[in-house]
Amino acid sequence: MNLFNILRQHVAAQPEAIASRSSRRIVTYRKFWSRIERATARLKDEWHVKPGDTVVYWGQGHQDALMLYIAVARCGAKLLPLEHAPLHQDSSAILQKIPAVLLLHDDETIFDVPPAASVVANLSSLIATRCHHTPPVAEDVQQPSLLSLVIGKDHVPQVEEQSLHQLTGAASADATRTFRIAEALFDADIFAPQVLPVLVAGGTILFR
Repeated sequence: MNLFNILRQHVAAQPEAIASRSSRRIVTYRKFWSRIERATARLKDEWHVKPGDTVVYWGQGHQDALMLYIAVARCGAKLLPLEHAPLHQDSSAILQKIPAVLLLHDDETIFDVPPAASVVANLSSLIATRCHHTPPVAEDVQQPSLLSLVIGKDHVPQVEEQSLHQLTGAASADATRTFRIAEALFDADIFAPQVLPVLVAGGTILFR
């Protein structure tokens, strides 16, 4: 059983349960999975994201970034989260070393210099319109799905790849029914040990 199948089970068993909540939006598990499917279709059909590609999230713990991650993983691609100021400042060096096919950013983000990605778009555009073509999806949880960065003193990013299987396996078994995102979503001490267990348990992720 993997996270994709678990989420589909939640949709069948508790479709009106709350998957995520913010001050602006409440998302049920039925809507959560529907938006993941819509995001997957847009990534594959409109932005041509392929297995092994890198998609960048530039922002800080936005509610839609969770759906983005799962959709990217379903495409067999890798998400590179840039959620902290030092990573933003070093983005030119990072994106030279790790070329990105797509960068999605929080809507309020203003760039002094556009990031070096093939396509740059607002995160809200991921689910803003329905993609009428649904390409086939190979849900391989063993593929690398998340890139974590450590920036050394020489400003060269050290890259760690983790698959959805590794992340879910590392998740704490002591799942609570809710978890609140204070700032970053994809930090190592937040995403696998805190966020994923809540989703597996059918609980609610709380955003600002």
